[in-house]
Amino acid sequence: MTDSTLVFTEQRDGRSQLVVNFGVFSGREATEAEIFRLGQMLLDDLESIEIIAERRFEFDHEVEATIHQVRVLLPRSAKGRTGELSVRVEDWAREAIGERSHIAP
Repeated sequence: MTDSTLVFTEQRDGRSQLVVNFGVFSGREATEAEIFRLGQMLLDDLESIEIIAERRFEFDHEVEATIHQVRVLLPRSAKGRTGELSVRVEDWAREAIGERSHIAP
């Protein structure tokens, strides 16, 4: 993965999705509590939302990588609001990453 963007937009099955490169910036997976907080925040603006937290493994002959991403599948009713929602999701991600980075083991 060469893109260091925290949040970017993709199309999936005719719907927009916001992809958060959570692990690249945090070094960990998003917690269940953080994902629930994201869902509740987005319900302020949307009737429903689908969030996928995933751990993917990528391999080639020279590199092995584990990718932690959070995907927010936007409902079709959110068409035209992707930019505004992307900003909200990025704010959530930065807050979640920042909270845990200050916790000492």
